[in-house]
Amino acid sequence: MIYLIIAILLFSLNNVLWKKNLASISISALMTYRSLLTSLLAIGLLFYFYDLNTFTGVQFLKISIASLLGAIGLVCMLTVFKKTSMQWVAIYNLLGVGFTILYLWIFKELEIKSSILGISLITLGFIFYVGTHKNSTLKISLKQHLILLLMVVCFGTGSIINWENLHDEIPPILIIANQESIVFISGIILLSPQKKTSSLLPTLQKYFKRVLLMSFVIFLALLFSFLGLKITNPIISGTLFLASPLTTILFSALFFKEKISLKEWAAIATIALGAFLLHIQTQ
Repeated sequence: MIYLIIAILLFSLNNVLWKKNLASISISALMTYRSLLTSLLAIGLLFYFYDLNTFTGVQFLKISIASLLGAIGLVCMLTVFKKTSMQWVAIYNLLGVGFTILYLWIFKELEIKSSILGISLITLGFIFYVGTHKNSTLKISLKQHLILLLMVVCFGTGSIINWENLHDEIPPILIIANQESIVFISGIILLSPQKKTSSLLPTLQKYFKRVLLMSFVIFLALLFSFLGLKITNPIISGTLFLASPLTTILFSALFFKEKISLKEWAAIATIALGAFLLHIQTQ
């Protein structure tokens, strides 16, 4: 579990770094820049420690599917980060725990009756949280809700596929290298329609140290999360989302002065309790 604890802290720090840097750099530019540095690091380690000829085409395909889903989820997350509070991303990540467990109920034939309480608490907590933002400056549009829902589906599905990949003895470094390369390609595609790409160079030079820090943080966060996922399962590793979103909310309040009311804390606690019950009831 130490791997997951380390990953929790690193992902929370990564979320804060994304939010801070997006205030100065566009989504596509920051995503491309960061993934370039991370992919170079991962690819270098991959070629040093592994022989790619030992992996099959089917394995590369499964890795790439999970990576593409991760890239889509990342774009969705950053789109919301850019325009609204990090709290909404955190809440939807909590709902992602329910999505993962729902998949395991359906396809792994896990018993469901004992988990109804957990599902109900997550649902009620989310509805209550949305209700507290009815007249709030943090209120988001239906489109943003749908973007966040797509993010949860992509991240959740990608996590399950990667869990299966890890149990096929695919090393985490290969998954990270593939994922970051696809994120880099996606960023290039998003950058290409922009007319003034040449003006990005001074900005990239100015924020090199920040982005380099982000690259190391996300690399280590992914590495430790995959190591934790490999020795547990998606349900156990789902506890990552019980702590990381809440820690992110605290970081959000600390660094961006976003106030969290007592009603919001009650809603967040209800969702966290429901997700925790789902976790312990499916053991």
